[in-house]
Amino acid sequence: MPLLTQSHIPNAIVTCLGSSLPSPLWSSLYHSLYSTRNDFQRIWDQILHSVDFMATKVYIVYYSMYGHVEKLAEAIKKGASCVEGVEAKMWQVAETLPQEVLSKMSAPPKSDVPIISPHQLSEADGFVFGFPTRFGMMAAQFKAFLDATGGQWRTQQLAGKPAGIFYSTGSQGGGQETTPLTAITQLVHHGMIFVPIGYTFGAGMFEMEQVKGGSPYGAGTFAGDGSRQPSELELEQAFHQGKYIATIAKKLKGAA
Repeated sequence: MPLLTQSHIPNAIVTCLGSSLPSPLWSSLYHSLYSTRNDFQRIWDQILHSVDFMATKVYIVYYSMYGHVEKLAEAIKKGASCVEGVEAKMWQVAETLPQEVLSKMSAPPKSDVPIISPHQLSEADGFVFGFPTRFGMMAAQFKAFLDATGGQWRTQQLAGKPAGIFYSTGSQGGGQETTPLTAITQLVHHGMIFVPIGYTFGAGMFEMEQVKGGSPYGAGTFAGDGSRQPSELELEQAFHQGKYIATIAKKLKGAA
């Protein structure tokens, strides 16, 4: 039977994948593989697995009690996902309060976004961490999650990986800068690279005609008494942050 050659593979696939696939796979296709259906499927499955493995994975990890942070997380995921070669996924951290307390606080049921375990952090190439503020610092639920990452700290599994921060506060003076500022210490001990958005959001950073959360540290929103939802501008900033960090994570992975 004839050997499978490059002519058997659509040019578009070769163009997209040829420079990044492990050379043994292309060698198998070009020189060693006979063009039977089973052999082709076997090697093709290896290629698809390799492509999935090579994708830049960005994890949006958050805690949201009333849904404001989750809405920002959704926008961040959309922004990250629009970067070619990036796989973005949302995760929420475990709740630490009993249901009885949550009910008294009128907290709605949690969404079906999966709950992350500390060991799963090592799978990602970049992160965007989100949480509401509690007296100018991250919520205890997210701090409890980070406190459980001792194993990752001991082996420095997260060192060198980029991470951004987003947040929600109750008022304009409620921690839009102190919340991300105090959270940076968690990244530092893991050896992670903090990626602020700076003023890359452009004119949106200077909006003065409407209430807008966020800062050079990252995307943000104001919850007020809970009834206010993230505005379109705040969601646009979150989208920008997702795209911005995903782009950086992809560049860092490509340079490794």
